[in-house]
This record gives sequence, C-alpha cells and structure tokens, in this order.
Amino acid sequence: MGGLLGLLLLAACSTGTGETSRGLREPDGGSRLRVAAAAEASGQLDLALSLYRAAAEAEPRNPAVLARLASALSRSGNDAEAQDILDRALQQSPRDPALINQMGRLQIRRGLARPALETFGQLLAAKPDDAAALDGRGMAFDMLGQHAEAQASYRAALAASPGAIGPANNLGVSLLLAGRFQEAQAVLEPLARRPGATPRVATNLAIARAALGDQDATRDLIGDRATPADLQALLRALGNRTQELGRE
Repeated sequence: MGGLLGLLLLAACSTGTGETSRGLREPDGGSRLRVAAAAEASGQLDLALSLYRAAAEAEPRNPAVLARLASALSRSGNDAEAQDILDRALQQSPRDPALINQMGRLQIRRGLARPALETFGQLLAAKPDDAAALDGRGMAFDMLGQHAEAQASYRAALAASPGAIGPANNLGVSLLLAGRFQEAQAVLEPLARRPGATPRVATNLAIARAALGDQDATRDLIGDRATPADLQALLRALGNRTQELGRE
C-alpha cells in the first residue's frame, strides 16, 4: 500500500516547483493515470474509476485516457458505459490502437467473437507483431472453438512480448480446452511461480493437474467426492468463462 500512498501524495502536492503545497492542488494528467493504475492494481477499482473519470474530464479528447477509463468500466461490469465511451472516442480517433484494442476486448467480454476477430485484425494489418492484438485474436479464436488457431496467436504474442503473463496464461487455458493437459501444465507451472502471476494462473494449473489424475489437485478444486464427470463439468465451465479473459 506504501507505493499507492506515495502516488496519492504525489498527486496531491506541488509538481516540481520545490514549494510545499498549502492545500490540495490539481494533479496533472500523468499523476492521475499513475495513481489510477496503482489503485486498480491494488484492487481499489472504485478509486481507480474516480481518477480515470477525472482524467477524462480534464482531457476529453485523449484516446489513451479514454481507453483506460473504458477498460476500468468494463472490469467493474459497466459494459454499456464502456461501449458508449469507446464509440464516441473512436469517432474522434478512429485509428487509435489503444481504443481499437479496448473495443476488441469489450467485444470478447460481450461474447462477440467474430466482430472481435475483425477488430483485432485491424490492428494486426497495421502492426503484425502487436502483442495485445495477437492475444485478443487468440481469445476470439478460443471462443469459436478454434483452439489451434488460438494457440498460434498466443505463441506469436509471446514471441513479440516474451515476458507477458496474460498470453501465457491464455495459452495454458487454450491447451486445457483442447484436452492437451500435459502441455498446459508445462506452460502454467513455471508461470504460476512468477512474480505478478494472478490467482487465476494457479487455478488453471490445478485444473491441468486434476485432469492428469492429481488427486490432491482434484480434491482442492472439487472436493473429496469428485468424479470424472465433475472434472468434465469444470472443463466445460472453463470454456464458458473464456470471454472473461478480456478483463485481464
């Protein structure tokens, strides 16, 4: 929390003049975004949304700010407002990659896989090694049941951004959905040990282990009376949850 508190103080105090603030001063746009990102990372989504809204009010035509606000709104479940913001922002900046990427992810979350493929395709036509677009395209392919194509897209995203946790986790999920459990475990096991890995990565790894017959993992996920049918139900639920990957 210390890092977030420091950023809050940075936003509240004077910026670079050497003076001590005599009250709360209006933070600059960069401070707002840094504090909002820190709040979002620490799970304080309400605070993050408030800061993103303030940043958007101060810079209503800044595509990066509007994309971040739309992303935070969607993560909080406000997809309709996120859609409205993106629609209006794209009228102003129709080729902005951050806005197009957020539109694609919103389409994923709304279950619109084919439109999402077209949206991410726009980004990839301009920049074939765009890691975020390759990751998004992979999610859309997974939603359509085209797991081989999805895995190729995730691997391309990882080639473009080798340290990215999101595409690696999504690749593991895609392998699970395709029934390639050993390969999924091989991807997810080292990923789960990395700093910054989310609890979802550990859950996906446990699913892979359970699918390979690890009784401890199965009990942790389902309980002592787990049956093969229970594991199949869990895997089906994982497939139905694929669209939630767009929130990450």
